Parts: sequence; C-alpha cells; structure tokens
Amino acid sequence: MTYVPWFFPDDPPPLFQTGPTSDDARLACQLLERMQRDPRLRHERICIEVQNRVAILEGVITSADVSTEAHALAWCTPGVHDVNNRLRSLER
Repeated sequence: MTYVPWFFPDDPPPLFQTGPTSDDARLACQLLERMQRDPRLRHERICIEVQNRVAILEGVITSADVSTEAHALAWCTPGVHDVNNRLRSLER
C-alpha cells in the first residue's frame, strides 16, 4: 500500500533524485562521462554497471582496440577496484 498525504507540507521533498544515490552509481556516471569525452569510445554501445566498485562493461563494439581502451579507461577511473570486461568485438 502506498501512502499519499492529502496535504502538501511547506517544504515537500523532490519527486526525483537530482544525482546518483550510491557510490556505485556515482562511479558508473563518472565512467560514462569519461567515455563520452573519448573520441574513440563516444559512439560505441557500451553498457556500464558498477557493483561494489567493480566496473562491468558489456556490449558489442567495433574492434578489439576499443575494448582495450575502454578497459584501460575503466581501470584508471578513481574508485574502481576491478574491471569485468565483457565487451565483444564485431571483428573476427
């Protein structure tokens, strides 16, 4: 059951969070921003997830070099303690 007050308090809480709510979410956002600034990674389809300071990279990318670069960028992000690279390259 959801409780919704019928009155509005003087200073209602925001309906939406304005920023990440956990350290893992902050790390994921930080890593995403860094990848968006990198010209080689900007247009790749990389899914970023962080669990207990472990960056998990998933997706299909254009080349193995992109995987190496994304992996290195994740490792050098402050706060990341490990990287699980699940990126798959279109190159065979």
